[in-house]
Amino acid sequence: MPPRSRRSLLASVATGLAGGVAGCNARLDGLSASPPPVRLADLDPLYVADGVSLPDGAEPLTVGDPTGGRLALFPATDPDRDEALAALRGVTPVAVVGRDAQATLAALCAEDGRAYGLAGESWEPTTRVAAVVPYGEVLATHVFEGVGVPGGLPDALDRILNPPHAACEVDPELPGYPNGFDDRGRALGTAYVHGRNEAGRFTRRDALRIAPGPDRTRVVLSMRGTIRDRGGVDDGGDRYDADRIRLVASFDDPLHATAPPTGETDGLTVRREEDRGDDAVDHGFESTSDRTRRGFTACQRSILTPVETPDPFSYVANARFRWRDARLVREDDYWHHHTPGQAVWYPDGGPRS
Repeated sequence: MPPRSRRSLLASVATGLAGGVAGCNARLDGLSASPPPVRLADLDPLYVADGVSLPDGAEPLTVGDPTGGRLALFPATDPDRDEALAALRGVTPVAVVGRDAQATLAALCAEDGRAYGLAGESWEPTTRVAAVVPYGEVLATHVFEGVGVPGGLPDALDRILNPPHAACEVDPELPGYPNGFDDRGRALGTAYVHGRNEAGRFTRRDALRIAPGPDRTRVVLSMRGTIRDRGGVDDGGDRYDADRIRLVASFDDPLHATAPPTGETDGLTVRREEDRGDDAVDHGFESTSDRTRRGFTACQRSILTPVETPDPFSYVANARFRWRDARLVREDDYWHHHTPGQAVWYPDGGPRS
């Protein structure tokens, strides 16, 4: 089936677009205190397989059993699959480090056999850190953009162990939400994309829940985006404000309802556009207060009604993050980062090679 025009647009947006030269007007409302840098010693004990490079000077407490640490680290090239699977089945999170990390991660998830999803089915060879965390009958996946190794490894591992749980600035209550769906629906896990750039930090989080019905299957997709300015991330300054998040998705199955509606909140303007002919939705969330310009979390929920549950289940989506450098005398400068691609979920585990 050829890609739809909207799908082609969603999937082809460039990643990490930057604006022009910095303006001269720094914010005057005070600087956020920068968090202390994460050290590997803050996260140990760790299992570190041969071939994983650690930051210079790092001396974490390590264990000899892949199931015996808080995290098990494996190289992306030729990892010991048996040891990595043993860690997962022993409920130990596994991080893959090195070039083509997501490709290795996808193969491990497929071999494990539990339900999981990836926010983007394709991957870049420059992705250096990816991880999977077991939660009972499902897996959570983490992919990192803009993280270099070994220097950025401690911060990435910290986010695997402590993923952000910021509350939504909006209430994505769905109209027509099936009664008892949260009890009857089957969760397929969560898929994270974490990143940082010259402007700040972001996290995209997708979660999927399905429930077969007497006439049609119900599928609920929850998308969440969190954006932070750089002032609260490190000591690199706070030139750019957290300005806007767009959560965009296009489906092959009928779109029954989506939320939140267009409106105003305390600190955000919400805009929604739907294309029922293409089963697509586009939510925009723009900051309007000093509080949300430092950072905010936006949420979108959509309910779909396929005739039966596809395996795998996929959709095209993009969380688009924008930071703004507000200038006094010149046009504002923007920094963009997008996470486009074909998301894919495997209710019964992924394809085995």
